[in-house]
Amino acid sequence: MQVNGFTHYIFTYPGMFLWFAIIEQFTPIPEEVALMTVGYISVHSSLNAVLSAAVSVAGLLTADNIFFYLALKGNKLSERALKKVNHKLLDKMKDGLHKHAVKTLIIMALLPKLRFLSPVISATTGISWKLFMIVNTTVTAFYVTVYMFIGIFFHSQLNAILKKVQLAQHAIFIGVMILVGIAIIWGIGKYVNRK
Repeated sequence: MQVNGFTHYIFTYPGMFLWFAIIEQFTPIPEEVALMTVGYISVHSSLNAVLSAAVSVAGLLTADNIFFYLALKGNKLSERALKKVNHKLLDKMKDGLHKHAVKTLIIMALLPKLRFLSPVISATTGISWKLFMIVNTTVTAFYVTVYMFIGIFFHSQLNAILKKVQLAQHAIFIGVMILVGIAIIWGIGKYVNRK
């Protein structure tokens, strides 16, 4: 698969790391779509799917650590991010972290909208970094694996569909050629019969 310029760089291991650690935080592209794309591209290129998954996990965990640290230090960006969250949901997550920390951390790490805020909510609630990292690393590895497999599965399904379409294309071509042959033979037969 040929890609050029910036896109080419993104589909390298350092590019993937930078994408998930920094760039992805500023784009409207959902993390899930980016992970499925990495899975899909890893089948088409010389990238190793397992190494791509590991690099993606490392990038996501780097971003999560940065957000956790910033929230601990009372950064204005993390405060603004929390103000945009539904207060009932925020209160529910904070309460859940106090009562069932591991379960709530797992839920937050798996839900797309909450995943981004999980480190901030965890840090402001007083969850220890060690607990956050153990649970978040485990869930992030699972999350990345699932979405990359979806991308890989999509690739294999797309190939199967294209093969069927190609087979159908051949069948249609052969059918049209048979019809053209019949029409020519019929036309020649009519022409010969007139004489």
